Amino acid sequence: MDDIIATTSAADAEETAAQQMSSRQRERFIPISRFALLERLEQAEECAVAHDPHWPVFVQHLSAWRHLEYRDRLMRLKERYLPFSPDRDTVRVLTYTDEELVEARRDLVDEIATLLERANYHRIDKAELEHLLDQRSPYGLHLNVDLSEFDDILLFSRGSGTVAKEYRDIKKLYLVKERYEVPVFQRLFLLAKLKPEAARIEEVMAEEGLDAAKAHKAVTQRRRHIPKEASSDFIYLKLFKNIPHSDLEMLFPNTKVAFKPLDKIRLGITAGGGTAAGVFGSVTKLLAAASPIAMGLALAGLAGVIFRQVMSFFNTRNHYMMVLAQNLYFHNLANNRGVLTLLADRAEEEDIKEDLLLYGFLAGNAGPRPTADTLKARAERFVHGSCGVGVDFDVEDALDCLGRDGIVTRRPDGTLHALPPREALTVLRRHWESGLGPVEPSEAALNGEEI
Repeated sequence: MDDIIATTSAADAEETAAQQMSSRQRERFIPISRFALLERLEQAEECAVAHDPHWPVFVQHLSAWRHLEYRDRLMRLKERYLPFSPDRDTVRVLTYTDEELVEARRDLVDEIATLLERANYHRIDKAELEHLLDQRSPYGLHLNVDLSEFDDILLFSRGSGTVAKEYRDIKKLYLVKERYEVPVFQRLFLLAKLKPEAARIEEVMAEEGLDAAKAHKAVTQRRRHIPKEASSDFIYLKLFKNIPHSDLEMLFPNTKVAFKPLDKIRLGITAGGGTAAGVFGSVTKLLAAASPIAMGLALAGLAGVIFRQVMSFFNTRNHYMMVLAQNLYFHNLANNRGVLTLLADRAEEEDIKEDLLLYGFLAGNAGPRPTADTLKARAERFVHGSCGVGVDFDVEDALDCLGRDGIVTRRPDGTLHALPPREALTVLRRHWESGLGPVEPSEAALNGEEI
């Protein structure tokens, strides 16, 4: 009887896990650490290579070699970002022509996009972005963003989930809190480069048929919400966590806070009606005033009514700004150069996990040589079965890395072959030594023939 119950429970658990996996959109991102993945690989019977005595040293050398690769990539990125960094604290010595800056900016944006893809981020294209910007914020904010103000907009996300929110329903007289789920991006990256003011003015002149003076006035009015310290010379990089899909507007520097229709009606009724009543009452008192003191009190009352209604307007707007600031404060992960460092670290981590999955199942394979599709399916089943998460394993990415290293090869018939750990370890050591460069300077360098 106990065996039957145990079997039934296991089947139910497996069915539940399968349903959860199918209901969740799979991503290339592997949401477990490399350390947990290593532990699961070493416990898996189908990963016999994990029991090879050279396996721990191989993993150590592979991790060190990937770290060296990404360290070099990060240094190049930081060098390219330096002309566009808003946070630099070094003296500006190097000079660039406008053409050189445009080319450097394009190269930088392309390289950052490549790094994000290596970190298994998903690109949010223009159509998807415009759809998300049209959604209503669950915080009660109504925000507008003019995307035409930017030369470059790059938006990437990784990981999806939901957060629980509460609200009081008017149908239940605000006595009971109702819960609802809000879809969020677990990680969200933003790159933003503002257009120069002169270029934006020319665009407005061409699009709206305005003269230079009117176009300048229009651009100034549209940019009044952009902080004064923001400059078109800089490229701004931002990384956030747990951002609701409907709150993307709050991430842009030109976000405009607007009132919802209900707020406009409420303010119109309270401000307009209250002010009118106050003015009528004050005028009546002024006409009936028999002394300067009574007239002064009536004027003070009129000023108080107007002041109260004006403050009501600004208090409502300040409430919106407070919610905006709180969400940005608690959801911000990194800015500018710090974003590059964090992304390089995440890309390195994803590469190592993919490499371990591919090599672990390929090098320890005792049957017929598998193909890439066979290994992809095997790795995905393993991650789901041992870690409880569904992933879209990027087997081609891992093949590219390990193939470039000379550890894995693809044969003409499509099957894959991997060096055993001992031989792979020798290959990695050679890469490590060549990657670090010569320890001693060459004779030609000592003679001044090299720089």
